[in-house]
Amino acid sequence: MKKTFGSFIYKKRTQKHISLRGLASMIGVSAVYVSSMEKGKRSAPTYPVLMKIADVLMLSEEEKVLMLDLAAKSKNTLSLAEDLLTYINSNQIVHKALRKAIKCNATDEDWQNFIDSLSEK
Repeated sequence: MKKTFGSFIYKKRTQKHISLRGLASMIGVSAVYVSSMEKGKRSAPTYPVLMKIADVLMLSEEEKVLMLDLAAKSKNTLSLAEDLLTYINSNQIVHKALRKAIKCNATDEDWQNFIDSLSEK
């Protein structure tokens, strides 16, 4: 089964033994909204609601990043995870780096080398 935003939330919610109504109440939305989201009939909610979901489900940082990426993919328009958008939009040097990568046709190996160099810090 393909991992979607809705299936991710459903899995994490049921693993924590939180009812659909319980999650809805804890994040301030209706149970119908949560049900529609989990079934893929509705795209992911706003970033503040996503952060409430992450808190309630006690997601690890890795799980939170995955949730944000899946949330972006659930949108009907071209989208990027909110944390990435915020970072990119607040750092002009990142704009330059991404445009340079496009111009130079940066490969996965180039990006991995970049990640490795940052990881050494």
